[in-house]
Amino acid sequence: MKYLYPIALTALFACCVKVSDAPLADEDSALVALLNRLDKCQNTDNPEMCYNLYSQIASEYEKKNLTELQKCYLQKMLSEAKAISSYNRKRGHTLMAEALQQMATAYMVEGELDSASIDAHLACQLAPRDTLDFQAQTLLLLAQIHLMAEDGDSVEYYIAEAKRTYPEVAHSDFFRIIHAYGLDLQEQHEELTALLPSYISACGIHGQAELTHLSMYLHEDAKQWKEAYDNAISLMAISDSIAKTETSENLARIHALQHERQMACQRAEREAERGRLYVVIIAVLLLLLAASTAGLFYRRKARIAHAHELEAMRLSEVAQVNESMVREENIKLQRLYYEHLFAIILPILNSNRNKSGHINLEESSWNLIEKNTDMVLPGFTTRLRKQHPSLTTEDVRFCCLLMMRVPNALLADVYGIAPASVAVRKQRMKKKLDNDIQNQTIENYLNQYIQ
Repeated sequence: MKYLYPIALTALFACCVKVSDAPLADEDSALVALLNRLDKCQNTDNPEMCYNLYSQIASEYEKKNLTELQKCYLQKMLSEAKAISSYNRKRGHTLMAEALQQMATAYMVEGELDSASIDAHLACQLAPRDTLDFQAQTLLLLAQIHLMAEDGDSVEYYIAEAKRTYPEVAHSDFFRIIHAYGLDLQEQHEELTALLPSYISACGIHGQAELTHLSMYLHEDAKQWKEAYDNAISLMAISDSIAKTETSENLARIHALQHERQMACQRAEREAERGRLYVVIIAVLLLLLAASTAGLFYRRKARIAHAHELEAMRLSEVAQVNESMVREENIKLQRLYYEHLFAIILPILNSNRNKSGHINLEESSWNLIEKNTDMVLPGFTTRLRKQHPSLTTEDVRFCCLLMMRVPNALLADVYGIAPASVAVRKQRMKKKLDNDIQNQTIENYLNQYIQ
């Protein structure tokens, strides 16, 4: 199959220049990045994104000539396109046609021409009617498949269909190369020889290499050695140009990748600095939060302490008021006691007055006075005698009259003395009780023996 050699030459030109290992490493890192993105994308319900990632990964495997892996991801592209067609029919069919076209190309490269033809036909059927360019490209792919199967009539048919569907396709290098090889397959050498110069001049550098190689082959078959030699010289020049172009492109790609790597490092450094800044900001915010929390806590504690202090002051004032009220109440009770005692003892005293107005109390009356005093002021005489054993019975009875708040005039009548002498008797009683009570009345001193 002599016409297959120029087709293989294109792949040879694409692989013959290896500048360094750096691009391969970058391609591998790009593939790893795509696979990592795919892992994250598969957890989301986004078939469009998954389709694009599958397409990029398939292209990477195509560059590495890993056809089986390429076909695996093309099948996944087809599945995602079918999912998209469930809610967007036109978009889904467009993507399915693209995936099938790439699948057909992969099968053709492996020599599985029947499978390639089936997928290419399906791509033509699924492509929307407004995608004339895509349909023409797929028809040219079918022409290439039949060219490899040495079916000249089919090649001519699909070339004509492609030109009819989208006339602009006739200006592409792919159309010119397929057309030239189709004429060669049908042995229309005169027409091909006349057509090649215009095709070679109109093609790009890779198309020129293909068609120059075909021209050299035709001249060799016709034993036109000079023309074949000229074609060989032209092919060598074109090969050198291709090598220089690819070298320049690879160097540019290396520089671009190095620049991207530097930019990625700078971005990583900026992210790290931003992260450190965030850590500092968070730490400062936490410190401010802790300080404000502590301030609020101590302010609340101070407010509580102040409130307790105010409450204590209020309670102290209440206690003082209550104490004053109790003191007043005690005074009232004491007054009531004394009035009650005096009300009890006054009939006794008045009943024992003689004609001169003096009061002569018998022993039974004195006993009744002591009894009534102890009844109103429980245990008064007992505690007084216990505290002052030197007191006589008369002294205790005098103290009982004093606790009853008997007026001095009435006391003078009881003891048969002048009212002025009552004060002297009280002074003597104070000395008898305690020498240190000169600064208070004897009545106030005797109040301590009230229970």
